[in-house]
Amino acid sequence: MFILYLKRLHIQGFKSFADKTKIEFKKGITGIVGPNGSGKSNVSDAIRWVLGEQSIKTLRGNKMEDVIFSGTDKRKPLGYAEVTIVFDNKDGTIPIEYSEVSVTRRMFRSGESEYYINKNACRLKDIKELFMDTGVGKDGYSIIGQGRVDEILSTKSEDRRHIFEEAAGIVKYKTRKEESEKKLQKTEENLVRINDIVFELERQVNPLENQAVKARSYLEIAQRLKKLEVNFYIREIDRLKEELISIEKERKKTNNNIEENLNIKETIETKYFSIKNKIENINNSIEKLQEEKYSIQNNIEKKDNEFAICNEKEKFYLEERDRLNREKESFLKEKEKLLIEKEEMEKELDRKNIMLTELRDDYFKETKFLEEIIDEIKLKEKNIQEKKDSIIKIYNLISDKKNKINSLETFKQNIRSRLTELEKEIDILKNEKMEKTSLVDGLYIELESIKRSLNSCKNKKNEDLENKKEIENKYNILLKEIDGKRGLLQGKISNYNLLKNMEEDYEGYYKSVRNLLLASKKDPKLSTGIIGVVGELIKVDEKYEKAIEITLGSSIQNVLTNTEEDAKEAIQYLKNNKLGRVTFLPLTSIKGRKFSINIKEIEDEGAIGIASQLVKFDERYRNVFDYLLGRTLIVEDIDSAMKIARKYNHSIRIVTLAGELFNPGGSITGGSMSKSSTNILNRKTRIDELIKEIKDLKEELVLYERKKDKLDTSLNNLEKSIEEGDKKAQSLNIQIIKIENEITKLTQYNEKNDAYILKYNDEINKLKEEEKDINLQVNNLNLELINLNKDKDLIDETISKGMEKFQSEKDIKEEADRKVTDFKIEINSLEKSISFLKNGIENTGKNYENVLNNITNREKDYEKNLIKMEELKNIKGKIKKETDDLNLSLSSCSTKLDELKKEKEKSMESFILEERKLKEIEKNINVFEKEVNRLDINYTKYSVKIESNMSRLLEDYEMDYEEALNYKMDIIDMDKAQKEIKKLKNDIKNLGTVNLGAVEEYKKLKERLDFIQVQKKDLLSAKDGLKKVIKDIEKEMEQRFMKNFNVIKQNFNQVFRELFGGGKADVYLIDEGNSLSSGIEIMAQPPGKKLQSLSLLSGGEKSLTAVALLFAILKTKPTPFCILDEIDAALDEANISRYTNYLKSFSDKTQFIMITHRKGSMEMADVLYGITMEEEGISRMVSIKLSDKDSEKAS
Repeated sequence: MFILYLKRLHIQGFKSFADKTKIEFKKGITGIVGPNGSGKSNVSDAIRWVLGEQSIKTLRGNKMEDVIFSGTDKRKPLGYAEVTIVFDNKDGTIPIEYSEVSVTRRMFRSGESEYYINKNACRLKDIKELFMDTGVGKDGYSIIGQGRVDEILSTKSEDRRHIFEEAAGIVKYKTRKEESEKKLQKTEENLVRINDIVFELERQVNPLENQAVKARSYLEIAQRLKKLEVNFYIREIDRLKEELISIEKERKKTNNNIEENLNIKETIETKYFSIKNKIENINNSIEKLQEEKYSIQNNIEKKDNEFAICNEKEKFYLEERDRLNREKESFLKEKEKLLIEKEEMEKELDRKNIMLTELRDDYFKETKFLEEIIDEIKLKEKNIQEKKDSIIKIYNLISDKKNKINSLETFKQNIRSRLTELEKEIDILKNEKMEKTSLVDGLYIELESIKRSLNSCKNKKNEDLENKKEIENKYNILLKEIDGKRGLLQGKISNYNLLKNMEEDYEGYYKSVRNLLLASKKDPKLSTGIIGVVGELIKVDEKYEKAIEITLGSSIQNVLTNTEEDAKEAIQYLKNNKLGRVTFLPLTSIKGRKFSINIKEIEDEGAIGIASQLVKFDERYRNVFDYLLGRTLIVEDIDSAMKIARKYNHSIRIVTLAGELFNPGGSITGGSMSKSSTNILNRKTRIDELIKEIKDLKEELVLYERKKDKLDTSLNNLEKSIEEGDKKAQSLNIQIIKIENEITKLTQYNEKNDAYILKYNDEINKLKEEEKDINLQVNNLNLELINLNKDKDLIDETISKGMEKFQSEKDIKEEADRKVTDFKIEINSLEKSISFLKNGIENTGKNYENVLNNITNREKDYEKNLIKMEELKNIKGKIKKETDDLNLSLSSCSTKLDELKKEKEKSMESFILEERKLKEIEKNINVFEKEVNRLDINYTKYSVKIESNMSRLLEDYEMDYEEALNYKMDIIDMDKAQKEIKKLKNDIKNLGTVNLGAVEEYKKLKERLDFIQVQKKDLLSAKDGLKKVIKDIEKEMEQRFMKNFNVIKQNFNQVFRELFGGGKADVYLIDEGNSLSSGIEIMAQPPGKKLQSLSLLSGGEKSLTAVALLFAILKTKPTPFCILDEIDAALDEANISRYTNYLKSFSDKTQFIMITHRKGSMEMADVLYGITMEEEGISRMVSIKLSDKDSEKAS
């Protein structure tokens, strides 16, 4: 009863199967036979390949592309190979809900592979899992080739494990265990990575928590300070707005005067532009007439060129007429010549036809004679062949006798060789015994030396452990110092990023200035004219920051441009986009102003220097900074300022380092002030300082890291030393075990050698008896050979006489053959000559017709030429008339041009008069505009102050005036409020550097740390789970393996006895304590011999023992089908019979496909497929049911 069987196999393009081949498999035994090299083993390769084989070596190739048909001399290579295997799965052995399961594998020459189960695309892994533990598959025991037999016969007992594991059904568990071990390894790697992340995050969280607390305190203080300062800005802005209303009234009056003058100007401009337009119209008319004149001149020139071309054509037509006359005369002569040639060829054709009729009569007579001779030769040839068949039979008998003699001689030679080998083997065994005894003595000495080295390793490890503990303490102290430095570095980087962002966003500048500068970054046209803002272009020492700030005032926000035009474009941009007002300083118009004071004379009184000399800037901007700072003196303090101001009678501008301002005329400004402007001045300086501080901290961290690396290296070295010591100790322990095992093995080996020497002496005696029997058989065969040679000589003589008569008649036939051939050649030659003449006549007729056509064509061309000459004459007359008309138009155009030029001169005089009037009125308008400009300057001055206060609001608190009104409150005691502001600023100062991003950074970092901790917990849980799964799998594997191994053990002994007709056999685990990885040893005792290892058996005994083991495995766990690829090759005829009988007994449970060339195996098959190679390099298949043949014979 079959549970699952192989139904059919489809092969196309696989190795030598170029054409689509279908093999139907029936239940029972199917044989596949064929000569060597026909491709029969390619069938088993195809099955291995479709079931997932990836080893090209197993498939007998060099690269995977070799499985695709590579072509022959007559066939092109194919682009792909495809194999489909179909199973009957009605009982559901394959875990898939189909009664018929097909598996397809397709490979393209590009290297791409496709896999299908029931025509559905799948993965190679899916196919392997489908057949796992069923015995079916590339690694199962369902495909047994010579390689699988060699695996069993291998001297390495570990190589035999796989077939036992497949039979025990633990391959699936082994695969799951390997997958679980990979997952466990990956989990452990993830844990190491997670621990590193946790360590790094914990190191960052602690300093960041302290920074977050400080940041929260800062934000609370800053909020109260914001409310107070915002109210001071609101009061100042309200006062300045009242000043602007007054200026607006004066400006309105002046603008009315400008309006009146503009009306007068408009009247003058109307007349001025009217005359100007008239002049432009005259210019346009002159330009059009000049273009018309130029066009007429061009047309005249074109007509002249056309007339010249007509003359050339006339000349060409005259020459063409002469050529046509000459060609017509030539064709008339050729016509006469062709008529004569045609008549001569027709006469020659008649003569040749008469000769052909005569030759054909002679040819038929000679052919009849030749046929009669051939019939006589065939009769005699048949008689000779019969004699030859008789002698071939005698030769075959002689050959058989000689082959038997050679075979016996070879067997006798083998016996002699075996005797020599056995005597040598005995000598080798005796020498080996002496060597092994000597080796055992040496191993005992080596064992004592290794034990001494092991004690030394243990002492070194204890010393390394003490040193490691001391270095770890130093390492932990250094880590705490590194954490402190990193926290400080993080704060500096945050401040640097804050200041850099403020610089890039122009924080602290008026809204209008900021908008303009940000726009210039995006608008290339705008950016080419703008150089930058004053606050960006200077560097100030910290000592002079406050003094320079007061000196510059709102000018700190002035914008430098290359030219006045650039300033004009920027102003227009501000107007168009309603971005506010900005003061510009064009380099081309700003002139520097300097003091003529000698600073050395007043140094003792506290003078420091002119403001422009105390700042750093690019020399290209010298005029700008002399203009802004060149007339301000910087002094030490307010007392120094008062002395110097009195000395110069309050005529110069003086600023103290504390920020007090002494204006020309005697006014003094002083008190407390916001630090917002100073932030603009010192921002670049602070950024540079932070860059240096960050660099220094990083360098310090590098030094600390180097110290840490050194300690790491020391720790690693110690750990390596401890690890190497452990490895060395482990290695020494292993060496001790190996040496003790080796001593045991050598002792056992000597005992086995003694047994072999006795066995070999018995075999020598048996071989000498066999040699005597062979000599007797050879003598009898030599007598039979002498009698056969006598019979052969008699038949040879009869054949020789018959051959002489046969040769004489054969010579007559050859002469008749020659004559028939000569007649054929002459007839063929005449036929070709006649055919040639007919073609010549036909061609001459065609040529005659062509000549007549050419004469007619030349006459027609001549008539056409006459017509063209007449047309050309008419065209020339038309061109001459058109040229005369164009010359008249040219004269008229020149007259009109002269009249227009005179009219233009009169209009120019009126234009100059109106232009003078226009300049006079523009002068008056300019006076009024200057007055408006003065008022605008004052208006701008107050607007700038308003803008300055609003900018400070925006800079300090990021709000405009309307938003600030929401914070407006009644302050009863202003002095008390100012004291509170001062205190709040001191509190902020005392907080030191504040990392405002720390609150958010701490929150994110803490959340990430908590998330990572959860992941770590999950990984630890997964690790424990995987360890338990692996342990459970190993337990299940061990139980299954041992259960099935013991059944195989019993079946092996039973099958061995049945195949060998007695004896016994056994399999056992080399390491019984480790059943899942132990090697497997095979012991066998053929009848009449001792129980011994498989390696000590003869070649035939080894092969049959391997077959016995494979049958034992099939008996333990039958596979649905089994492919046997020439495993019977090494068996003799007696063993073949046992092998096939045993195979037949299994065929009711297992479907067998045999690839064989042994006659005994073929006779056992129910269906036999023959693989042939009728076309070189292409395998084809034929089949016959042997069971049907047997039944026919029986009937």
